Amino acid sequence: NNKNLPSLNTESAIIKWGEKIIQGETLRSLKGFSPITNPTIAVVKVRYEKFLEIYNYQKILKKNSSRTLKELALLRPQADEIILNVWNEVENSFKNLPEDLKREKAKKYGLVYVFRKNEIRKINFLKPTAHELVK
Repeated sequence: NNKNLPSLNTESAIIKWGEKIIQGETLRSLKGFSPITNPTIAVVKVRYEKFLEIYNYQKILKKNSSRTLKELALLRPQADEIILNVWNEVENSFKNLPEDLKREKAKKYGLVYVFRKNEIRKINFLKPTAHELVK
């Protein structure tokens, strides 16, 4: 008896009301009332079924994505261990070189050193100035 339109803001509401509309129109036709023509119930059914198909497909994609993210999280420790081993091996190979040359050689193997602000100040502090080099 309520003449307000239902809220169709969620998938579950669309599914619920789609079923009700289709069932209600079927009952109307069985009682001999004239069918709704704009849109016809056939068009409503086709669009409703298409919505259900896409909705179910999206749920499958969401499940697959969730499962894949869980699998990826399980691989993370192993990947971190491999990265650490490669890093240590490359650093060990160049341990006898000066720091700047060591970083340059390691870069060829994908090791990139990113210094924090306090580390940059420390490095700059330890470098000789132009005045000191002239002496």
